[in-house]
Amino acid sequence: MDDTIVLPAPSAGVRLQRYLRLAKPRVVSLIVFCAMTGMFLATPGMVPLSTLLAATLGIALVAGAAAGVNCLIEREIDAIMARTRRRPLPRGEVNVLETFALSGVTGGVGLALLHAFVNPLTMWLTLATFIGYAVIYTVILKPLTPQNIVIGGASGAMPPVLGWAAVTGETPEQAWLLFLIIFVWTPPHF
Repeated sequence: MDDTIVLPAPSAGVRLQRYLRLAKPRVVSLIVFCAMTGMFLATPGMVPLSTLLAATLGIALVAGAAAGVNCLIEREIDAIMARTRRRPLPRGEVNVLETFALSGVTGGVGLALLHAFVNPLTMWLTLATFIGYAVIYTVILKPLTPQNIVIGGASGAMPPVLGWAAVTGETPEQAWLLFLIIFVWTPPHF
């Protein structure tokens, strides 16, 4: 007699919630808020609605993809930390392949939206921010130095620059001043 218990597959809604948790929605909401702030500071009038929507969605998708990659790379560490052990990967609610595929598709769609409906500069800056967080911060800096959060903070300071670039197609001194203010005066947290 086989004592294996077979659980029913989770519903589409449950799977979607798990995927959403991989994207760290609270962090993404802060990124989007800061990017939108950059958009509104970049123009004296109203940000064109099409730019606002496309830039916000594209930046959110790429930020969520970066969070997914971060979860993927840190899944073993996340499993032993009290703060992170309830994430979907350590709990076995999603697997490595699902996370990799979801992050790739989500990030790719976000970058394509930015390129097609915003401008190439915003797409490239957003890609650089993705690389800064998912690769430089997560893969290189975190295991090597306790200064990782300070150095890696550059990715967290980029959203206003992304927003500014989305509206104007440029990154003037004012946009980089916002970057510096956030980078220098935002204390590390965790």
